[in-house]
Amino acid sequence: MATVTTVIDLLRHGKTVGGQRFRGRTDDALTPTGWQQMQTQCQHEHWDAVISSPLQRCERFASQLGERMVVSVLIDTAWQEIDFGCWEGLTADAIEQSESGALQRYYDNPEAFTPDGGEPYPAFFQRVTAAWQQVCQDHRGRRILIVSHAGVIRAVFAHVLQLSVRQSFQIALPHACLTRFTCFDDEHGHGFTQLSLHRPLSC
Repeated sequence: MATVTTVIDLLRHGKTVGGQRFRGRTDDALTPTGWQQMQTQCQHEHWDAVISSPLQRCERFASQLGERMVVSVLIDTAWQEIDFGCWEGLTADAIEQSESGALQRYYDNPEAFTPDGGEPYPAFFQRVTAAWQQVCQDHRGRRILIVSHAGVIRAVFAHVLQLSVRQSFQIALPHACLTRFTCFDDEHGHGFTQLSLHRPLSC
């Protein structure tokens, strides 16, 4: 029985301008440090294609990487971070001052609590899992890099490893962390997916 192996790597973007704050759709650029972080993670890797969130902290690096490796780059809004609505651009302290206890309610049960104007977590999760399944279907037997965001990558963890959303929040995903899933499928499309690498940058 033939086995097809597909490797899907997910790279979180590097450090961005503006410091530590809630940025989902907020389109901040990478800092020079963030750019270097991503280059360091990718310097010894090669992929058959690159897929990226359209936000510049992902897209600009992905486009340059694809050009350097001479592979296709697909910019796909499905891999964009969740929209935090009225929390966009705010620090955790600022949110707590304006909405005491709201952050804790979100972390306790993100599926039931959505910031005003934000993207409901169930819709976000459905968007990401559909995109994941599409990549698995379209790129069987290839090695693919997806350049995206912490929330997106945690959603993939929850989907693939059957974790609760709250459990996925416990996974550390520092800037430029590289996560690898290996998908094993037979000719009928039956198989399993294995977490084979989770590599934060060494300090």
